[in-house]
Amino acid sequence: MNEEYIKKIFNECKVGNAIGINMLEVKEGYAKGSLILKKEHINVFGSAHGGIIFTLADHVGGACGNTIGKKALLVESSIQYFKPAFEGMTLFAESFLKHRGKRIGRIEIKVTNDKLEDIAVMHMVFYITDEEHKRQTS
Repeated sequence: MNEEYIKKIFNECKVGNAIGINMLEVKEGYAKGSLILKKEHINVFGSAHGGIIFTLADHVGGACGNTIGKKALLVESSIQYFKPAFEGMTLFAESFLKHRGKRIGRIEIKVTNDKLEDIAVMHMVFYITDEEHKRQTS
């Protein structure tokens, strides 16, 4: 697995860049990213929009799933929200590979704030393709 390649492609993702997600760490079976909440991320009630938190967790979970050396594609995900997050907070998403079969894997992603309070948890099921990732970061 080429950790730098996975980190690079997820840090260059146009969706992640539009939102402001920064991939901090990638290694086999693990990925961590962050997002500083800005006014553009805030919903009509003054807290972070659930879709923004979902996208952070999905993005970091996707990086984790792709650390196994083959392209991995999302099949299903669900998220539970525990606590609101607000403008100016930094959110961290940490993803862990919990199961890897021949074709199906499972990842858990924890979203916390800069005070280490739990904000949300996502469960992700992904499909493992036969297509291998590139081995260089060019």
